[in-house]
Amino acid sequence: MGRALMLLLSLLWTLACIPASWGLQCIRCESSASCREEECAPGHDLCRTTVLRVWEEEELEVVERGCAHPEKTNRTLSYRTDSQIISLTENVCAGNLCNRPRPVGRGPVVPLGRYLECSSCTSADKSCERGREQTLQCRSPREQCLELVTHHSLEGSLSDENHIRGCGILPGCPGPTGFHNNHTFHYLQCCNSTKCNRGPVLELEQLPPNGFQCYSCEGNSTHGCSSNKTSLIHCQGPMDQCLEATGTKELQNPSYTVRGCATASWCQGSHVADTFRMTQVIVSCCSGSGCNRPVPDGQFHSGGASQPGSAYLSLTMTLLMTARLWGDIPLWI
Repeated sequence: MGRALMLLLSLLWTLACIPASWGLQCIRCESSASCREEECAPGHDLCRTTVLRVWEEEELEVVERGCAHPEKTNRTLSYRTDSQIISLTENVCAGNLCNRPRPVGRGPVVPLGRYLECSSCTSADKSCERGREQTLQCRSPREQCLELVTHHSLEGSLSDENHIRGCGILPGCPGPTGFHNNHTFHYLQCCNSTKCNRGPVLELEQLPPNGFQCYSCEGNSTHGCSSNKTSLIHCQGPMDQCLEATGTKELQNPSYTVRGCATASWCQGSHVADTFRMTQVIVSCCSGSGCNRPVPDGQFHSGGASQPGSAYLSLTMTLLMTARLWGDIPLWI
């Protein structure tokens, strides 16, 4: 009996010495604030480093570090607006404190090669809409020419319409990858030859109907996605999947639903989470007109593809954070 008691006490002592959580540790830095170590929330299994650079007469740099969801990937985006070049880079890594700042020093000088040349413009200076073509030299052999289009207009909110052309490495390339419903249009396409992203600005109305119809709504069951706010729309272009996604959007309104037409790439969840800033996302896609019809009892559809996910669009948040310094800089990834 005494030996058993000693073994039990030894076990309890061992358990008491084990940390309460074994979550990933990452370096967290916000803008110019000092950096610190933080334990990532459950489900965030990567560390990230996000760098925003603005070039004009001199270079200005803002760096953020923190945790990221495992669906995040390395990505870059560069484009021109007025006389500035905006460049964003995000790198992710796995391992405790793997995103710690490196010691400042003079590294080896790597010559910048002449890589792909792309057309570049943005809605921030109206150059895309006015057809004012500029060019941008990509800074990596892996970067492609790209075009991003985002329209968003919900009841009671200001309409947001943006176009970006430039260089980058983004999830979904070469695409096209996109989504649309009555309120939102997001579209990304990439190409790999000189100035291949030039031409008239892409609009949803230019994409022909593809013969499918899907239900459209954004919001919760009482506002935005109620029965009287959900409608059947004609799908256009390559967006031939009916999508339904649910997740958490805001603390005061945790339940959020999105329905509409999408490309198959949107059925994986990461695009939905990034675009609508949702967490704990569950996505379902199906083929066939009206197959994402709301279920009366509130149960979620089980479509052809379903994957839980969560993402934090840190590049967009970085731009929003720095918009006070450099004006309204739009970005959708």
